[in-house]
Amino acid sequence: MSDSLHFGLFFVGIFLLTGALVVGVGALEYEVASLGTAEEIPEDTQSLVSFGDLSERDQRTVDRAIAGEKIVVRDPRDLPGPRKTKGKFAVKRGGETYLVTRRIFFNWRTTFGLAAIGMLVGGVVTLSEAIRRHHFPHRSVVWTTR
Repeated sequence: MSDSLHFGLFFVGIFLLTGALVVGVGALEYEVASLGTAEEIPEDTQSLVSFGDLSERDQRTVDRAIAGEKIVVRDPRDLPGPRKTKGKFAVKRGGETYLVTRRIFFNWRTTFGLAAIGMLVGGVVTLSEAIRRHHFPHRSVVWTTR
């Protein structure tokens, strides 16, 4: 095989890996969950809010989280709390202080997640094959026999 074909395979592999990174951003989602009640507020807590100061939508979300449900949202504007970012915040409700966490995660079950994983695997295989063909042409592919 010619060097230009090896370079072409290498370029396709790099393209697939870059595409996996870009498509993988679409699989990022936020999870809202309760960490339970707290006697004192931990140092890494971003803010303390009163339950009454939250919007109705945020109150419903916090109620569901306190009840034990894990809520998954795609848009960070749908996160409850004063700052629409990830992290912990405390909510005072009925004399109790509840800790609520908001974290970001890669949801591989979505279409974007599966596409990103497929592109990642394809990119790694293509890159390794391009390197094998250019630098080790005397060796066979692992899954074939000579």
